[in-house]
Amino acid sequence: MTKYIRIDYVVKPDVALDELKGAIAEFVAGIRAHHPEHRYTSFQHRSDPLRFIHIAEVVEEVLPDLQKQPFFLRFTAHLKEQCSIGPDVTRLDPVASTVSQNGVVTNLVERPTT
Repeated sequence: MTKYIRIDYVVKPDVALDELKGAIAEFVAGIRAHHPEHRYTSFQHRSDPLRFIHIAEVVEEVLPDLQKQPFFLRFTAHLKEQCSIGPDVTRLDPVASTVSQNGVVTNLVERPTT
């Protein structure tokens, strides 16, 4: 089963953004290497470059192992020190997607028909 997660945070004004982006890229590479079905994307707000959102689609059965990995522990500890707000973690439930599941694109919520 897939677990969908959103992580929101704002870093402190004195954080070196290029270094942070490098750390994020390494973190994402570690997630990619952990399991071929994990999907993870990091976004930076255009209007507020100190604000970031990460969207994760991870295989729920291996999530506890992922959270024990040295790269995961290192990045999450470092990120907490860099933030002025957050990181706030939110579990999401999918509603609809353009991404196919087993070759079929579906709405994930049933709608009444009229």
